[in-house]
Amino acid sequence: MKEMMGRMDADMKAKGQSMMEQCKSMMARMEPDMRAECQSMMQRAKSMMGESEKAGPGDLVFTHTAAGTFDEIEARVEADGEAIGLELKKHYPFSKNLPAQKGLEIKEDASVFELCNAPLAAELLNTQPELNVLMPCRISIYAKDGEVFVTIPNLETQLAALGAEGELKANILDLYAKMVEMIKAW
Repeated sequence: MKEMMGRMDADMKAKGQSMMEQCKSMMARMEPDMRAECQSMMQRAKSMMGESEKAGPGDLVFTHTAAGTFDEIEARVEADGEAIGLELKKHYPFSKNLPAQKGLEIKEDASVFELCNAPLAAELLNTQPELNVLMPCRISIYAKDGEVFVTIPNLETQLAALGAEGELKANILDLYAKMVEMIKAW
């Protein structure tokens, strides 16, 4: 039985790998409006291989492969963040402003957003100010090899390492769970 399960897993991974290779080949030739469909196909392939998302207790970040284009995901951050209680504080469009400022070439799109939940920030600063290293909430979006990724710090891991306590810890983890769900919808 174990041997048969192992063959099934290998077959699923091979099929997923084949789908990804097909997508990468097509993406090089496709119109921009078709790219989202191909990214969705790649997402399914990664799911078949068990690689769609990753985060575990030891991981420092949570990473999700987005189905939309870089510009589509970037455009959603502020509104979707507001829906879960986050206010945009700063946006760093690195792939747009670094080349202009420093004359550098950035080969792929990359942005970082800083967002804040003011009541939670006040609670943190009033009860455990040493945790202000967690502020503000950061969302990183980047493109790599035709795919778009969204990454946030894994607050479960960081809170465990930093010693957050009680209700504050519960409130931060609640916001983190909402951020993960928001990102999974992209």
